[in-house]
Amino acid sequence: MEIIMERTFYHLRRQLLSHTLEGLISLKARRTRTDSSSATKDAYEIPKNPVCPEDFRPLENSCFQNPYAFYKMIRDEHPVYQLPNGIYCISRYEDIVKVSRDTDCFSSTHQGSIASLKKGQSIIQEGNKMHSLARLGLVPTDVMAVSDPPEHKTHRKVGHKGLNAHYVKSLEPELKERCQKLMDEILAKGEFDFMHDFAWRFPLSVIIQLLGLPADDYEKIKTWCERILETQSGISNPQSLAKSHIASLRFIRYCWKQFLKLKKQPEQNMTKLFAQFADDPESEFTDRLAISLIFQLLMAGSDSSATSMGNAVKLLIENPDVQQQLRDDPEKITAFVEEVFRLETAFQGHFRWTKKDTEIQGVRLPKESRIFLMWASGNRDERFWDDPDLINLERKNGKKHLTFGHGIHACIGRELARMEIIMAIRMLLERTENLSQAGETPFVASMFAHTLLRLPISVTLKSEKHNNSNHRLKESAVA
Repeated sequence: MEIIMERTFYHLRRQLLSHTLEGLISLKARRTRTDSSSATKDAYEIPKNPVCPEDFRPLENSCFQNPYAFYKMIRDEHPVYQLPNGIYCISRYEDIVKVSRDTDCFSSTHQGSIASLKKGQSIIQEGNKMHSLARLGLVPTDVMAVSDPPEHKTHRKVGHKGLNAHYVKSLEPELKERCQKLMDEILAKGEFDFMHDFAWRFPLSVIIQLLGLPADDYEKIKTWCERILETQSGISNPQSLAKSHIASLRFIRYCWKQFLKLKKQPEQNMTKLFAQFADDPESEFTDRLAISLIFQLLMAGSDSSATSMGNAVKLLIENPDVQQQLRDDPEKITAFVEEVFRLETAFQGHFRWTKKDTEIQGVRLPKESRIFLMWASGNRDERFWDDPDLINLERKNGKKHLTFGHGIHACIGRELARMEIIMAIRMLLERTENLSQAGETPFVASMFAHTLLRLPISVTLKSEKHNNSNHRLKESAVA
């Protein structure tokens, strides 16, 4: 009885504090005078032949739209490059791998504070403030991708239990059915926005179902995820950050509500699995960690797979010769998807901070320096890749890209992402004769995510006669 009363009090206090904090943030935001100039205004063009960092303003929209010339320049000239906001960018493949492996020196924690830290603020102090809020159940705690050993081992064990390779493989028939249904809907239009109508919906609806959440909650979950990802953009103004923090509070309240509800139900899903780990007296896993893991899986499911799907279709349209190769030999789609991961990395990088003084490429990094590991830059590093800017379907080291991170923090959802994207591309090519762009395709303004805001395309469907012919050929081949 005492434990029940304690838990009831915890959740009543959590909800009261969450709503109170949301109100205070809203009040402060209304009183804040924001800069009238847009953070994403494209004030100038990127020089075609850059010679030094001063030629760039890397936190402006022109660079976000096509950052690769900038990445090459800093790889060659300034492999440890400090942005105007104080963050150090690590751009070479081998340096990124080295930092990823060194968890004693480079911490993955406090990700929510790193990008928006102001001059003079301590990452440890700001991170501890967030930890205090996390203990109260108001914000996600550091878990899995944003945790350090030894805690990380416990978190990963639980996450892997829910997304291991055997389980992901068992999902294939169900995913095919869902993919087919969405593909039927968009192809019937002839012209559509691939991002809005398919790329966002397919992977996010999958993770929502796997977690046991209501399918009708798709739109609000997606909106919350978009808002929260803005905190990592590197260009958020105070009002934008306030909206993101409010979204985070509401999202966490939602995760708690669903978690406590699903905990009592007999149906087995990933949320139920996390609850069982949390209730195990021998486990170090807790309800708060379960909530944070649900939050993290939804965030990743809302963006990374969608981003890679959109970029894959965009690359097919821009490279008709590659598109034809895949139509002629669908077995090469797997290699193509790995090249998409490498060339158009969904998350351009992830943050770390130094737990002690260190040095990279002759640059001294004091304790609490903020680091941005540039996966996207490492994925095009000429020191590691041959002809890194080209699509090569015969690339021998194609799976060694950094898109899913590296080391102990490599993404546990990578096999699910691969399956979803390969499936979507295969179906799209099987059902169409041609893909073409039907409008502008801008990327979101962010140093963190390289996500298409829109991808309007038009398609020419294969004729019924052509499809029947292909079907007979396949049957003949099987016979």
